[in-house]
Amino acid sequence: MTKLSYDQLHADPANWKWGIFYFCREDPRVIVPKRIRGLGWTINFARPSALVWVAVMISFIYGTLALARLAGASHDTQLMIKVLLAFGIIGFCYRMANSGAKS
Repeated sequence: MTKLSYDQLHADPANWKWGIFYFCREDPRVIVPKRIRGLGWTINFARPSALVWVAVMISFIYGTLALARLAGASHDTQLMIKVLLAFGIIGFCYRMANSGAKS
């Protein structure tokens, strides 16, 4: 698909349930920009793997923080881990939302 076709699917109000949930079977992306671009990302609830991705991300975050606590990381170290996880998730979502789009 091209970027233009992704943008057309994204802009179609019929693909947004209650205005906030993106549900589009034609869009192969799992993570897409929110309806108002620049406010983050949401998941395409029409993709069966979307909930798996959410569960994997939550498990990864929780597991990383639990391991840090078990290893005796200080409060400052735990804060740095949280910041790095946040940047990692932002980069991951940006990459997934823009993957496969050709000009």
